[in-house]
Amino acid sequence: MIPFEREVSLTETEEVVESILESNWDYVVRTSPGVLTDFEQRFPKICELVSIKASEDGVEDLSSVFIPGVPDFMGFDDNGEYVFVEVKGEGDGLRHTQLKWFMKFQGLNSEIWFTDSNDSVTEKMDSDNLKSYTFDRASKDKGEAEVRSGEDSFVNIQLPETLAAVMSLEEGDKVSWSIKDRSRLILDTD
Repeated sequence: MIPFEREVSLTETEEVVESILESNWDYVVRTSPGVLTDFEQRFPKICELVSIKASEDGVEDLSSVFIPGVPDFMGFDDNGEYVFVEVKGEGDGLRHTQLKWFMKFQGLNSEIWFTDSNDSVTEKMDSDNLKSYTFDRASKDKGEAEVRSGEDSFVNIQLPETLAAVMSLEEGDKVSWSIKDRSRLILDTD
């Protein structure tokens, strides 16, 4: 973690995540709405590079990112590559301000890391899959698909948006498929 952030107390889970981030990034900061001022003062050149990358990802002004709901950590390197990481422990969910942040800044490189009772990271989800995080787990096996005629003896299938989000599908994506039985079609995005 960079020097001005050393005073921040971290939970055991956050310490584990910080350690993982530090092994993959040149710098790691514990983020907060006010951390940008320190970031700009200590690393002006890198801050400018991160700002350029964030701009390419759809953010006009980097200062708009450091608002309530900003993820717990930001990892970055000397080239301006960055990632924002929100840490969620067992049974923990996104607060309203965090959900709003992820919805507002979907284009940014950001992830949600889930941990278990042993404080180890069990799952990483990028913010592009946010809809799968809020997907109603009780009804995930239910839904309807719309069949549309296609070209050259192909049929196009329109999937519900939440199912597409779970599978990380976007408009125009193609998937492999197989038939499990007369009533089950298996889609594979890998």
